[in-house]
This record gives sequence, C-alpha cells and structure tokens, in this order.
Amino acid sequence: MRCEPIARRSVAERDIHRTTNADEFALLRGVAALGFRAAPLLLVLLTLLFLPCTARAQGLELNGGWTYVTGDFGNSGFNLGTAWWFTKRVTVAADYESGWNSSTIGLFAFTQIGATAVHNHLQSFVVGPRIFFSTHWTDEHKLNPFGEAEFGLSHLSQSVEQVGVPTVSASETDFTWLAGGGAEYLVAPHWSVRGNLDLMRTHFANAGQNRLRLILGVTYTFGKRGEGRN
Repeated sequence: MRCEPIARRSVAERDIHRTTNADEFALLRGVAALGFRAAPLLLVLLTLLFLPCTARAQGLELNGGWTYVTGDFGNSGFNLGTAWWFTKRVTVAADYESGWNSSTIGLFAFTQIGATAVHNHLQSFVVGPRIFFSTHWTDEHKLNPFGEAEFGLSHLSQSVEQVGVPTVSASETDFTWLAGGGAEYLVAPHWSVRGNLDLMRTHFANAGQNRLRLILGVTYTFGKRGEGRN
C-alpha cells in the first residue's frame, strides 16, 4: 500500500522531467530563431569592431554576392561574409545567407481547392576554414582555387496558402554543415570575383536533407594579398 503512492509519484516526476526538457529545448530553438534575425547586424558589428586592427594587419576580407540553395523548390537570395587570413593559404570564414522562394502548385483551378502557394525563407549562419591551393599555372592566370568546410545553424520558415483556407505556417532551426570549394579570380590587388559550390546538409523535421549551395560574388581584402602572410 505504501509503495503505490511512491510509484505514482515516480511516474509523475518522470513526466514533469520530460515536459521540462521539452520546454527547455523549445526555448533554445526560439532563442536560435531570434538570433537569425540579428545575424546580419552581428556580422556587421563584429567587422566594424575589429576593422582598425585587421586593416593595419592586412588580414581582413569582406565578401558578398548572390546565392542559390536547392531544396524546397529552390531558394535564391544574398550572401554576406567575412574572413580572416591567418596565412597566405588559410582563412577562417563566417557566412550569413538569406534566400526566398514563392511557388504555386497548379496554375489552373482544376478542382474546388484551386491553386496552392508555398512560401519559403531559408537562412544560414556558418563558420569554418577555407584553404587555398595554387600552382604556377593558377598564379600565372590570377586564379585562386580553394576548399572549405563550415558548420553552424539554418532556419527554415514555410507557409502554405489556399483559397478559402487559413494559412498554415511552421519554422525550425537546426544544425547545418557544408563542404565544397570554388575559385576566385584576382581583378586587382584588393578585389576578386569568387564562385562557390558546396554540398549543404540540413537537419529539419528530425531528418536530413542534402542541398547544393551556389554563390557568385565579389571580395575585398585590406592590403595587398600575400603581404605579411606566409
């Protein structure tokens, strides 16, 4: 008789523990989602904060461009990034990108349901090494090929609209990694144009998704490339 209340209390305590863990996990996801809204501002503030030192050391790089990520009908948008040159061949990069897509399923109302519109907004913030390789031929033609691997978070917001039906929406933030590479062409001592192609792995809805990420952009490096770096 005395053991039954203890067993019931133990089950209740386990239920409370599970609920608490779920609430804490949901809170962490919410904080991460809010962080994505401030990611571009944070990137700019960090750049401005370290700009005087990095400019004197000639190791700061700024970049930006157009990006396209496959999956969820494809998302196109912009990429903003910065990197610090530790040596002439090795940098650590931080990238933020934001892409959108609006697609309509069914252009004609063949049924009473009518057309369905799907809106996606995919954001990512990743950090990691970028390693450059060169040969006599690439140096002669002002090319700088590289490989990269970056890790961080992605946030996907999605909404579905139908005529006469309330809009349904959902969002999630989860771990992301990418690996790939590209090349850049030096157009001036400070300026270059760059192309990236990466395999991007997201983990939304308790599953993994393979995507391709394409970036076409420009970069600016403070100081002439190679000065003060070995």
